[in-house]
Amino acid sequence: MLFAAVAATHPDAPSVLAIDNFDAALNPRLVRALMQTVSEWILAGNRQLLLTCHNPLVLDGLPLQDDRVRLFAVDRTAKGFTTVRRVIVDDALLAKAREGWPLSRLWVSGHLGGVPDV
Repeated sequence: MLFAAVAATHPDAPSVLAIDNFDAALNPRLVRALMQTVSEWILAGNRQLLLTCHNPLVLDGLPLQDDRVRLFAVDRTAKGFTTVRRVIVDDALLAKAREGWPLSRLWVSGHLGGVPDV
């Protein structure tokens, strides 16, 4: 958490940052709040952050209505090839949100991609 805060706010930090397993070892509610705060810092500082996560609540902290914020679903084909697809905030996604479906629930339910079909 401290690393993410320093990397997002330090004046000498690079303009492009990457954090693997952003959610590692953090409380789910804490990681959602951290994602909200880090998103604000990154956008205000005109920086770019690339991160990976496995905790669905990270998604609930993303301001996807801001077109500068992009969410990608990474999957594997039946032959093992990696595919990357941008998750677009469209009318269907917004309708689910109005019904009370947060992004975390949509991801775990398989509506966004990026989870294996088991």
